[in-house]
Amino acid sequence: MGYATILIKEMPALRSPSLIIGLRGWGNALEVSADMAAYLVDQHQGRSIGHIHSDACYRYDENRPIIKIENGELKAIQCPGGRLFAVQSSGDNNKDLLILIADEPHINWHCFSSEVVDLAITFGATSVITLGSLLDHVLHMDRIITAATTGVDYSDVFKRYHVGPVNYHGPCSIHNLILDQCRKREIAGVSLWGHCPAYVQGITHYGLMIHLGRLLAEMIPFPIQIDGLQTRWKDVKVEIQQLIKENPKLEAIMEEIRKKKRAGAWQNLDQSRKTKGNVISLEAFRGVSGLSLSGSNQQPPYKNS
Repeated sequence: MGYATILIKEMPALRSPSLIIGLRGWGNALEVSADMAAYLVDQHQGRSIGHIHSDACYRYDENRPIIKIENGELKAIQCPGGRLFAVQSSGDNNKDLLILIADEPHINWHCFSSEVVDLAITFGATSVITLGSLLDHVLHMDRIITAATTGVDYSDVFKRYHVGPVNYHGPCSIHNLILDQCRKREIAGVSLWGHCPAYVQGITHYGLMIHLGRLLAEMIPFPIQIDGLQTRWKDVKVEIQQLIKENPKLEAIMEEIRKKKRAGAWQNLDQSRKTKGNVISLEAFRGVSGLSLSGSNQQPPYKNS
């Protein structure tokens, strides 16, 4: 099809799909955004139906291609980019999915956003949902998701999952341009943001992904299986707790967050984000604890992008 930023190789017949977008980069704290999308692809046997035109979307001096050379011979070059997947549900009453997993584009944001939404409409999509995650003054046990929409009413499901409205003024990600295109094209658009603990680094936050998966399953609706995420989160949580036990400074940071939550300070996070010295990378404690964080030095087994 004739898109400048997305190359489509096939157009499968889909049942009123929702387009889910998970992007690596600025809005992908603790890998929640891109890994949630990739998990959906793997769990539901999604197949690739297109890819991002790398030259049209990326600056290679900002995100350089990865090469593979063996014994002096060039074997492969992998440019930044991403792929579009189709997921077809086996249930009679369920919708299908389109899933885009990619690096956040550096350039041509307006063109990319417009073409993504146009593609969704061409497939007969009923909604476009972008996934994002950010570091915040929260605990790793918290399950906090906020949302911005084009006005579509998800109030019932948002209430059940305690999804709050986004209130923000500042630099944005491409998620917001996609949402704006949904508004202009009159298609339901939602931007979901998971809030991740700033003191945890070098892991994938499977716990937040479990909560996000349940929320998506009701919003779309679609039968999302989360058993694999629960197993991974159980292992990572044990390691986090061990590190907390062995490092009083980390426990002190968590207690500060608890105090702010009890005082209702979560509703005014701007000031708490300015506090210096309250962010610790768990990777810094590996040598002390003798532990390595699950997935921190390797790609998750369901990476498809």
